[in-house]
Amino acid sequence: MRKLTHIAIPIFASLTAVDVGADVIQISNSDDSFLLYSNSINGLFNSTSPFFTTADLASVHTTLNNWGIDTDGKITILPVNTTMGLTFLTLIDEELGLGDNGVDGVLGLTSTAPNSLSMFINDSNQDDWSLIQPPFGSQTMGSTFVWGSVGSGDGFAWAGLSIGDAVSYSFVDLDGDGGAIGSEAFQFVSWTESGWDVVSTNGFKTDGTSVFTGMVIPAPGAALLLTVFSVGRRRRRC
Repeated sequence: MRKLTHIAIPIFASLTAVDVGADVIQISNSDDSFLLYSNSINGLFNSTSPFFTTADLASVHTTLNNWGIDTDGKITILPVNTTMGLTFLTLIDEELGLGDNGVDGVLGLTSTAPNSLSMFINDSNQDDWSLIQPPFGSQTMGSTFVWGSVGSGDGFAWAGLSIGDAVSYSFVDLDGDGGAIGSEAFQFVSWTESGWDVVSTNGFKTDGTSVFTGMVIPAPGAALLLTVFSVGRRRRRC
């Protein structure tokens, strides 16, 4: 018993320095697997689904820009805690909040998520999109995003994720080389010890596609903490 006390207390103390309640999404693609940690951005999604307002979209860009993250010409992926719960954002190009001035950017996306999630899309009256919602299982959003690349962008989000929820994304570059989105198109952003930061980047494949999946998992600290307590309970029964 004394041995258990000396082992568990240092581990518990180290874990209390980590937010064991943090939301984490594990990303997997053909090249890599990594974790994205969420953090709050206040004031998002006070509107009803499916409306991702331009003001909300611009607010996220401003937050990331203030942390030194350039979102212009990028597809930026990040998890955020909002009034709708854990929300997985897709930011397409940079939105400055003034709306579209012409249309010269085009991007295709098909995304699947549990039926329990809410969907939000910017420029919902301009983009060509549909949402298929069977009575059970998963729902699928398909969209051709269109926007003016000078000072404006587009965006999409799934909201209300919880542990075990899985999402998939399949992008198609409809612009081609020299379009609104740069060659290193994708940047995945996570909350880190130093704030919001880009933790992984990649581009479209030679066929103009990019596919990845995400799953909400327990924070590593929380999983380890549960393991420590479980070991303690088993040893006490011995």
